[in-house]
Amino acid sequence: MIKLKELLTEGGSGDCYSANGRLMIGKDNSYKLVHGIGILQTDGKPFGHCWVEKGSRCIDQSNGNDINFPKQLYYGLLKAPVKGTKLYKYTPEQVGINVLKKKHWGPWDLKPPR
Repeated sequence: MIKLKELLTEGGSGDCYSANGRLMIGKDNSYKLVHGIGILQTDGKPFGHCWVEKGSRCIDQSNGNDINFPKQLYYGLLKAPVKGTKLYKYTPEQVGINVLKKKHWGPWDLKPPR
């Protein structure tokens, strides 16, 4: 069963950047890795998060989840993007380049509050 509450309560201790970054390996350009800021359900404060988009769907395999929701629903639950913040979207090639260049799964351009 999908544990969306766990996804939205990770607060920086999850594996969203690495889990969803790995998901991008071997994908075509219809997939985009997204780094953004959401609102944590447990305390109502912003936090950095990462997920994958393909068309009108959001895919999130962080913390052992296997989420595949319509984008509008996912953004609504995550409360993303937080006002005044930007979403950073990467192609599979850009993901590979950033991982090799920066030697970590992210975030790369986003400066999350936590």
